[in-house]
This record gives sequence, structure tokens and C-alpha cells, in this order.
Amino acid sequence: MAARHAARTAAWTLLCVATPIVLRTTFGRPWGSIGFGIVLVATLALVLWLPRSAHRAFEVGKFGRALRRYRVCRAVAFSARRELAADLSRSACLLDAGRGPDAEALLASLDPADLDPSERVVYLNNRACAVLDAERDPHEALALVDEATVLRPDVPSVQHTRARALLAVGRIDDAISVLDAMRTGGELPARLEAERCRDLATAWERKGQPAYADDYRDRARLHAS
Repeated sequence: MAARHAARTAAWTLLCVATPIVLRTTFGRPWGSIGFGIVLVATLALVLWLPRSAHRAFEVGKFGRALRRYRVCRAVAFSARRELAADLSRSACLLDAGRGPDAEALLASLDPADLDPSERVVYLNNRACAVLDAERDPHEALALVDEATVLRPDVPSVQHTRARALLAVGRIDDAISVLDAMRTGGELPARLEAERCRDLATAWERKGQPAYADDYRDRARLHAS
């Protein structure tokens, strides 16, 4: 893996050096500066713009677009950390796009020993989501997301997964408490807020409170739009 990343870095460095030289030799001195500008913009796009644009696409629910961009991020990753981050993000896209088996296969290909604490949080959360989406043992999902919560109790998406698992095991009051607490850190992204409201509607429906459930369903529709 290290050799692959070194080869990518060497190839990109060679391209960055060669492009201004070739343009200057072929078209004249001004093109050397233009070539330098081109490779600088291309490097910034790969390192900064591409991952951020992928994140933005994911946040607004454009999972196909986000998945394509994360694939490119992985293909051009210059380090194992960036490659791993792209794989974890791809697994989240696959889950939200309804491709649970593909997400689980991707997660299974990762070695937990290679993950730092923040990466392990994402890994555990995504595995828990896969279990819940497949309607398997919710206690397994709860154990996974509880481990993630110990590492990062402040991540709203992890708390949302924990609330889903609590609902699935029948701990409705605990799920409501977690869903309510998700807002304590400030406003949530619209898509996550819509999901939170839908889960609160489900929880209040199960508690026999249809008025509360209807109110949260209306809020979910508002944020989803």
C-alpha cells in the first residue's frame, strides 16, 4: 500500500514539474507560468475541493454524486489515511443509498487495527446502521454504536444511530431522550433533522401519543423539503 501511494505521489510530482516545462518549450515563456498555474489549481482541486464537494453532496442527499466523488478521492489518494477516509465515506453513501450489502462488504474489507479513534467511530456507526437497515439483531447494533458513543459522545449522527437502535430494542423513552438531546449542540443539517423528526414520530406513535407523532411527521416533511 505504501508503495502505491509513493508511486501516485511521484507520478503527480512528475506531472506537475513536466507540465510547465513542456508548455514553455512548446508555446513560449508565458505558457510556463500558465502551466504552473494549471498544476497548482489541479492540485488544490484534488486535495481540497474534491473531498469537500463530496461531503456537501452527501449532506444534501445526493448520494450518487457523492459516491462518485469519493471514488475519485480514493483513486488519487496520496496517503493511507486519505484512502481510508474515502472508503469510510463511501460506505456511508452506500448505506444511505440503500445498498447495505455493498456497504457491509466495503466495511468488511477494512482492518479495524488500522483505524484511529475518529475513524473507528465512523466505522462502528456505519456497521451499526448496516445491521439496523438489514433488520438484524438490534442488540448487536446497539453494542456497536455504544462503543462509538464512548469514543465520541458529541457526534449527532452517532447519537441518531443510537436512538434508532434503542427504538429497535424497545427502549422508547431512552430513544426519545437521545433524539431530544441531539439538538443541544445547535441546529442540525436539514436531512439529519428530518430523520430525527421521523424517528420521534415513530417513538411517540408507539407510546400512544398520535398528536405528538403527527406534529413530528409534519416537521420531518418540512425539513425534508
